[in-house]
Amino acid sequence: MEFIKEESEDRRIEDTFRVKHEDTETHTDMMPLKEESEELNEMQDKDQYKKHDFITGQTSFSCSQSEKTSSQKRAQKTGTRNNFTCQECGQSFDQRGNLKIHMRIHTGEKPFVCQQCGKCFSVNGTLKSHMSVHTGEKPYACPQCGISFTQHGSFNSHMRIHTGEKPFTCQQCGKCFSVKGTLKSHMSVHTGEKPYACPQCGISFTQHGSFNSHMRIHAREKPHTC
Repeated sequence: MEFIKEESEDRRIEDTFRVKHEDTETHTDMMPLKEESEELNEMQDKDQYKKHDFITGQTSFSCSQSEKTSSQKRAQKTGTRNNFTCQECGQSFDQRGNLKIHMRIHTGEKPFVCQQCGKCFSVNGTLKSHMSVHTGEKPYACPQCGISFTQHGSFNSHMRIHTGEKPFTCQQCGKCFSVKGTLKSHMSVHTGEKPYACPQCGISFTQHGSFNSHMRIHAREKPHTC
């Protein structure tokens, strides 16, 4: 029964993400550097696929054909895809610039500063996205339903609602997800990990959303003070 409960929790989180895009992107400037690096790698892989279609002008290739063609071209240029390796943790990248960005995880460097509020960022793209907090600009509009987003990543995730695309697959059970964060949360079903522990009563949760809901219970229990 616990497995079924966790599975329904996964679905609830993914549905919540679809409804609350704006809440997610409002906190993008607070995203940990490690997640920024992972997001960079995801977009890099998808850009390779998109570039193939733009260059050929065709859309009839299957995913495997496109990936094979792209990987063959990259192999001819560099010999191997992941040519630049972090000496600290061993993670590899196919571009030197991505390795440089990744190294800021270890150094803590945040060279990009918001001139409005002084917040610092490790990635220039994150600073640009953060600026929408001050300007209110939402340049990424969905052509199908008209919802607008400040972040390109949030826009891409939203578009999967319309396309039904679920590119993130669990290697344990084969279940697919439209959002990478949902896949990460789902993995706790297999690992049994519950990283979110309540500091007041000690109950642990696999999902951050469930933890937040639980904490609101304690907030309601507190007596009001004049």
